[in-house]
Amino acid sequence: MPEPMRSRRRIEHLKQLAYDCNLTNEQARKFGKLTATATWEKLLTSHGLEFDRNLSTTSNTAAPASQDSNHSINFFEWVDFGQALALALASVGCALLILGLFPRINPLNLLPVKITIQVGK
Repeated sequence: MPEPMRSRRRIEHLKQLAYDCNLTNEQARKFGKLTATATWEKLLTSHGLEFDRNLSTTSNTAAPASQDSNHSINFFEWVDFGQALALALASVGCALLILGLFPRINPLNLLPVKITIQVGK
């Protein structure tokens, strides 16, 4: 006999219902593949058994977007200001480091000649 129900898949619920009513895999094969949900639905329907056609989602599953569409989020909930400040300071520090070291390293050799400007005589 099959084990107690542990799966959340719909086909597993249908199979368990069929097994509980003493229906076998051989009887189900007459209606199609054993891996198809429609096969188990046809088997249960042919024996006059009723089953829930639309299983409701449990609380531990994610809700579809259509159910969550009425919840809006504002800017202050969306932005984490601590992380935004840390990112801004890290960016400024990195830019200052690169600009400060640029005359020493000159990686692209953009200024190969040092130009001096003298004012006056």
